[in-house]
Amino acid sequence: MGLLPPNVEGRGTDVQTLSSGHLYFEQVSDMLGTIGHWGVAAVVCLAVSDLTFAEGSWAEQLIDTKKLDFGVVATGSETSALVKVRNTTTSPVHISSVSTACACAQAAPPSTNLLQPGEEATIAVTLNTRQFSKKRDTSVTIFFDSPELASVQIPISAYIRTDVVFDPGIVRFGSVEFGAGAQVTVRIAYAGRPDWKIMDVRIGSEDLSADLKEIGREGGLVSYELTMKLSATARPQRLRDLIHLITDDAANPRVPLMVEGTVVPDISVTPETVQIRALSPGETTTVRVVIRGRKPFLIEDIDCEKLSDCFTVKLGSKPNMLHVVDIEFHAPEKSGKFSEQMVVKISDREEPIRFQVSGLIN
Repeated sequence: MGLLPPNVEGRGTDVQTLSSGHLYFEQVSDMLGTIGHWGVAAVVCLAVSDLTFAEGSWAEQLIDTKKLDFGVVATGSETSALVKVRNTTTSPVHISSVSTACACAQAAPPSTNLLQPGEEATIAVTLNTRQFSKKRDTSVTIFFDSPELASVQIPISAYIRTDVVFDPGIVRFGSVEFGAGAQVTVRIAYAGRPDWKIMDVRIGSEDLSADLKEIGREGGLVSYELTMKLSATARPQRLRDLIHLITDDAANPRVPLMVEGTVVPDISVTPETVQIRALSPGETTTVRVVIRGRKPFLIEDIDCEKLSDCFTVKLGSKPNMLHVVDIEFHAPEKSGKFSEQMVVKISDREEPIRFQVSGLIN
C-alpha cells in the first residue's frame, strides 16, 4: 500500500477498492514489465478517484434532505414526503433515475429530470403501509448522469403500527372551487386496549377543521369517524398538510394523517406576471390582461399601491365572464427595475385578485 499517494492511503472506507486496485497493479506489472511501478500506481489512483467521485460528493450539495423519518404511522395511511433537488451548480444537472431499497417505500419520478442552474425538482417518497408493518429502515437513492456520474442515498425510517387503521388513508379534497368548501370523512379502527381513546385532533392550518365522533366500542375494537372540513374562505392554493390524532397511548400518542387538496381560483388573470418593456422616465406604454371567471363578475378597480399614479385603466360597467383590460403605464421619474403587485377589486367578492407587474425604467 506504500505506492498509493497520501490522499488515498489510509482511507478505511474503501478497503475492497484499494485491494482490487493492488491486484490490478500486479496484473498490469506482469503484462507490461517496461512500465514503472509509479506509472501504474498513478492509473490505480485515478481509478480509485473516479469511484470515490461516483459516490456523489458534488451531488450531495444539491439535496438538503439528509434523512426521511416518518415516525409512527397508521396502517393504511398514505404517508409521503417530498425530497427537493436544487441545482446550485453552474452546469445543467440530469437525474437519470430514482430507486428505493425496499418495496415498503416507493419513489415517484422527479417532477423534472433536467435542471438548469437555479432550478428545482421534487421527488415524492411514499410508504407502503398496507403491505408492510412495524419497524422499517430502508433508503431512497437518486442517480445523476450529468454533469458527472453520481448518486445520493437518503436513509428512510418509519414504524407502521398495526393497531390503528385509516380508511381511506388520506384526507383528499381534490380540486375545490374557491368559496365552495368541502369535507371528507375517514374511518379510524383500533384493535387493542378496550379503553383506548382519541383525545384531540391537532390541526396546523386555519383553513381546516375537524369533527370527531366515536361510532363503536366492543371489547378491544374501537371505531371513530373523522370528518375533515375545508373552509369556504380558504384562498386559492395547493394544500398539503399533516394533522395529528392525539390518543391516550402513553408510548405513541400522536398518529399523523395526510391532508391534500387544491383550492381552484374562481377568477384568473392572464398573464400572471405582466412584463412592461424598458421605458425612459415619462414615457407611456399600454399592456393588456385577460381576467376570466366561472360566472359573470364586475371589476370595480385595478390599481397598484406603490405606483398608484402610474397606471390608468378603463373598465366596463357590466358583469362579464371575460374581461379584456388595457392598462396604460406612465413611467415614473425614478429609474431602475421594479416589480409590484396589482390589485383587482371585484364586486361582491371580499378577497381581491392579485397579479404581478414588472419592468425597467432607464
